[in-house]
Amino acid sequence: MRLLSSALLSITHGVVMDKILLVESKLVGGMALFEDNKYPCVEECKEDSDCNRVCYDGVCKPPPGEPCPCDRPKKIPDMCEVNILMKYMEAAVKVSPKLLGQWTRAGFHDAGTYDQHVPEGGANGCLMNEPLMLLQHENFFLDGPIAVLKAIKELWHDHPETCIDVSSADIIQFAIFFATTRQKYTPGLDYEKWKTLLTAFEWGRPDETECLTDWTWNLPGFEFGKGGYGGLPYHDPLRCQASGQEIKEKMMGRNGFSQSEATVLIGAHTIGEIRGTFPGLQAPWVYNGRDNYTPEGPIFDNEFFRYIMQEPTGPIPTFATNFNPPFEQDFSTWFLDHAFHGTALNMLDTDMVLAFPPHPAGAYPDYSQDSIAFSVDNELFLKAFFAALDKMSKLGVTVPLFPATPECACGEIDESDFDEVLNATGIDLPPLLEAIGQAEADAEETKKKIHAEFRQDIVRLTVSVEEAKRMLELAEKAEAGVIDAEKAEPAVIVKRDGSK
Repeated sequence: MRLLSSALLSITHGVVMDKILLVESKLVGGMALFEDNKYPCVEECKEDSDCNRVCYDGVCKPPPGEPCPCDRPKKIPDMCEVNILMKYMEAAVKVSPKLLGQWTRAGFHDAGTYDQHVPEGGANGCLMNEPLMLLQHENFFLDGPIAVLKAIKELWHDHPETCIDVSSADIIQFAIFFATTRQKYTPGLDYEKWKTLLTAFEWGRPDETECLTDWTWNLPGFEFGKGGYGGLPYHDPLRCQASGQEIKEKMMGRNGFSQSEATVLIGAHTIGEIRGTFPGLQAPWVYNGRDNYTPEGPIFDNEFFRYIMQEPTGPIPTFATNFNPPFEQDFSTWFLDHAFHGTALNMLDTDMVLAFPPHPAGAYPDYSQDSIAFSVDNELFLKAFFAALDKMSKLGVTVPLFPATPECACGEIDESDFDEVLNATGIDLPPLLEAIGQAEADAEETKKKIHAEFRQDIVRLTVSVEEAKRMLELAEKAEAGVIDAEKAEPAVIVKRDGSK
């Protein structure tokens, strides 16, 4: 077996040790950072008999199959431990590829709560640790993917070859890094992507202990129960202006992103689908972003920008009339393309506003300049995206972060470990599969409850104003017992051909 290049490991080790020496006197979570990252079962040795274990490269390691003693769990995992985490994640997305898009959304929705003016919120694990966060409108339908991540975290911590106490904040941000890295270029994990995941991510985010649900108001988008962006009626022609200002106020003003960073991060919509929000009209943003577009899932590239810049036939910056083509239907906060390359597509107002100069001039930044550049250059898009993602994953984080330590407390890392990730070698799959099944079943029940509780909002989002009024009148009559409930329900979903 050939070990990872010694140059790569020595560089990574140097970075880790330099940062540790700079802050070893500081405290993180009440523990000295240097002490917190000592290897719990590493002793110096020259041969096996020095430690009654296996002597490898001057340090003792437990023999194969023997659990590593875990007296002081680490906040910063080593590379062998990260490799085990990747085994669980890779197995999960192979079973349920929709997790790729869902984990991407989850990463944004945890970190995007940051307000630099307070400062509060950020990449702090509240989305996983505070149940009330998942009950906020902005986070609807994230309960399933978060439940899977939480199960993976528990299985990872309980694995006999790990000795870790890694935060929920780290798990959530690693999940979006894993999903987007895995799906770029040719979807699926390859050796180079594996090395990037082992070495490029930085760990050590503390979890927030006092999460506030109000932080979700720092996330861009529309909310159920509101009159539209900024309180505007959904049919108002100023909705384009309002959505452009939404990005400026929240992503740039509160989160602290530049115009280009905010634009490129919205390009993450290139993978995943709009699911529970529009019942009966679930669809991805772009055709190659479908969960099952390839056997390894969607493609993460610049197709989102290519579509919004090249498919609309003319500038309609007020959104006052429909873009036709490519969109056959306008639902007042989003547009539906019935069949692009055989796939129905959904685009939100905050997506389409990136395609045009501001209207009126100066009302918000000209996102279209960046969109043009990203639409014609995939390498530029990927470089800008991962730089912005790194910044996003650290919003609100005030402690030093570190890459995974290259020396493993329980074994060593080599090329064979990549194959073990692909084959899920060394992990117990039944508990993971059970957790995924339970999470999806619970998520389906939660979706039904949301659809029932917010029926009027969903009706308003998915049908014309005239049709919504007629349907709500039927629903009110059904609740009053004037007509049978069955006569009110069939009108809730509009079919893709526009018929009822």
